Amino acid sequence: MPNLYRTLLATLFTFGSVVLLSGQFTDDFNDGDLTNGPVWAGSTVFIANASGQLQLNDVVAASSYLQSDLAMPSLDNMEWRIKVKQSFSPSSSNYGRVYLVSDQIDLFGPLNGYYLQFGEALANDAIELFAQTGMVSTSVCRGVDMQIANAFDLAVKVLRDGTGQWQLLVDPIGGTNYVLQASGANVDHTSGSNLGVQCVYTAGNANKFFYDDVYVGPIVVDNAPPGITAVEILDATHIDVVFDEPVELATANTVGNYSLLPAITVGTAIRNGVQLARVHLTLATGLVSGTDYTLTVQNVEDLLGNAITSAQFAFNYFVPAAPEFRNVVINEIMADQSPVVGLPEVEFVELYNATTDRTFDLAGWTFSDGGTPAVLPTYTLLPGEYVVVMATASLPLFPSIANKIGVSGFPSMNNDGDPLILKDNLATTIDAVTYALSWYQDPVKADGGWTLEQIDPTSPCSGASNWRASNAPAGGTPGSVNSIYAIVPDTQAPTLLSVQVLNDLTLEVTFSEAMDVGSLIGANYFITPTIATGDVFPNGTNGANVQLLQPLEVGTVYTLVVEDASDCPGNLIAGGNTAQFALPEPVEAGDVVINEVLYDPYINGVDFVELYNRSQKTLSLAGWKMANVTNGAIASPVLINSAMLMLPGTYVVITSDAVNISSLYPQSRTERFVQNALPSYNNDEGSVVLQGPDGSTLDRFDYNDDLHFTLVNNPEGYSLERVDPDRVTDDNTNWQTAADIAGKATPGFVNSQYSKTNNASGDMTIEPAIFSPDNDGFQDLLTVGYRFQEPGFVGNMIVYDIVGREVKKLMENQLLGTEGAISWNGIMDSGSLGRIGPYIVVLEVYDLAGNVDKFKKTVTLAHRL
Repeated sequence: MPNLYRTLLATLFTFGSVVLLSGQFTDDFNDGDLTNGPVWAGSTVFIANASGQLQLNDVVAASSYLQSDLAMPSLDNMEWRIKVKQSFSPSSSNYGRVYLVSDQIDLFGPLNGYYLQFGEALANDAIELFAQTGMVSTSVCRGVDMQIANAFDLAVKVLRDGTGQWQLLVDPIGGTNYVLQASGANVDHTSGSNLGVQCVYTAGNANKFFYDDVYVGPIVVDNAPPGITAVEILDATHIDVVFDEPVELATANTVGNYSLLPAITVGTAIRNGVQLARVHLTLATGLVSGTDYTLTVQNVEDLLGNAITSAQFAFNYFVPAAPEFRNVVINEIMADQSPVVGLPEVEFVELYNATTDRTFDLAGWTFSDGGTPAVLPTYTLLPGEYVVVMATASLPLFPSIANKIGVSGFPSMNNDGDPLILKDNLATTIDAVTYALSWYQDPVKADGGWTLEQIDPTSPCSGASNWRASNAPAGGTPGSVNSIYAIVPDTQAPTLLSVQVLNDLTLEVTFSEAMDVGSLIGANYFITPTIATGDVFPNGTNGANVQLLQPLEVGTVYTLVVEDASDCPGNLIAGGNTAQFALPEPVEAGDVVINEVLYDPYINGVDFVELYNRSQKTLSLAGWKMANVTNGAIASPVLINSAMLMLPGTYVVITSDAVNISSLYPQSRTERFVQNALPSYNNDEGSVVLQGPDGSTLDRFDYNDDLHFTLVNNPEGYSLERVDPDRVTDDNTNWQTAADIAGKATPGFVNSQYSKTNNASGDMTIEPAIFSPDNDGFQDLLTVGYRFQEPGFVGNMIVYDIVGREVKKLMENQLLGTEGAISWNGIMDSGSLGRIGPYIVVLEVYDLAGNVDKFKKTVTLAHRL
């Protein structure tokens, strides 16, 4: 081959440049167009695909070809190059041909020309060059057997000199490091007018032929010396030098052509037997970790005899430190990239080396969100440095960031609640973060386009208190110090948040922050009434599962006290941390009621539904559903994905965005929040339905704007509160607008309009004696209670002013139970608020036997002065 190139040097080149002759052809198919520059014609089943390749795109078994016109008056001193990919094992029924030259357009008919065959009837398939005359083919030369016995993706180069000598060169990995595989002589044809590809295939392979980077033209001769592209360190005494082209054996293996500074003697130099651009060097003494070296190479030649005068390549050698937990931390997270604020619309994470003296090689480390891990490539992460990890395809979108790496299979992160895990090459967990929307601490930024940033990356562990939304104008700070960075010493003791009962022998204990795993295992767990505890298993970063040695008893409320547990920085849990729990009992209709509903939230706000356990049971939310009513039927049930316990007399709030509700109603008891999707609730009227695990209706509230206090002109942002949980849900007087002074809603705690109905015995009671219906949360409602010894009474209840005029009819011919209550908000039948002063409430009852009774009470209506 060197002789062939040198004979052409005088005619093809001036010094250092190529002179291209006539008959030149190139196409990389990146324009996606087969009809212009150049024009391809033939079978219509070929496309230029999105990856910039010529692809067969058929769906049935067939034979197809595509050709392009190219006048080649002479084949002397010509070169052909093409990349060929066949994603199947070739056979006599599935093979491809590349016609280097043809004198006919139809590549399946008689013609004169030359072609490369990719696939044959035998099992030891090789690339073979044929001359074709009419319909008769004659082999010119054949490549390496079994080169293409299976699916392949390679690059081929063919050369023909002025005497009819042909050479077949192949790079088996599709690059430009071609190696001569075969040669032969043939002068049957000396010119042509076309080139093209031909495919024969069954239906299963009808879209698995690919071609790219076609070049036809004068032989391109290399007169430049090799260059060094990399120095790869295998270990302290072995390094590989990688050149940009194959190098000549004798000069590559000459030890004296290599030298190192600081001085280390090169013991041996051996060119790789397959990768002819790679030379293995063995050093007489070992490299020193943390040292910068310079390799100098002289006199090494390429296969054409072009010699390196002197080339240098600098590299650093270090022995990667063995990482420990949180030596490298997940420091910034872009999980919800839309809507765009300033950064590209790309998911990414940023890693930070939190050490001051340790360097890590990320090769073989993995990053995942609980699914298939993405494997990180080699990357040297120095102390105090950052690196951004993203999908490989996203790298060009961050041109200004140098410290970035791309991975294949980068996980598609959820916007909320994904468990991110970083592991080293030994599968040891180096950092783990399970983020949540609440960590943004900003409902606007939680909607997308902003990153979550870690405040103190040097903290021994990372929980919700150490994260917040970025303050950077672009929406994040990938590759550099976080906008909210601060070293914040943690001196706050952890607290016990809750205890959930997984089964009668297992408790799930949750703390306020990330805990020291060892301290959780060794802590003391005291339960009263006394139950002994057994093994403890950490659960996430801020919890543990505690095994019990005796089963819990139904109906017993227990108290847990935890001692000697500490958070990551070592702060010991404070005294007096207790939590109550019990074994859940089956829920029945009437055990739990809908206690407060926000159905008309502020703009950019969300709904919430508050539930109240009015029974003496301990209940679990597991399996419960929230639903609405559509076209008269209960519809759209949404499962509550929580097993939170409701002890007797406790509340729980269901909302799709806990951060949103807690920010709009700061007095919220967020420890009783369950973030969960809700069905759609209309802003004017609708129905809230609570269902049990079996789908039965536990409670239903049919709401409308008329239930709000009349003087509240706009109910937006106000909740409707239940006055008395023990009164029926469908009593409209049992609902009232939440008080302004309480913040317009009371999510998670006692309602501002709560008023317990007093019991009477054959009488009527009123509470309070003086009420002030101004929606300030203090005595806004008058509640009238009644109780009779016998059932079957029908009642009328009317409010009169002091001169005896009827102002409000509260009840008319209503069948009464033996006891009950009704409320009055001070609004008269005329729609206006009653004046200050005394009023008389009269309840008249009668039964079918003719018994009549009348009850009368005086109440004072007051206004705020």
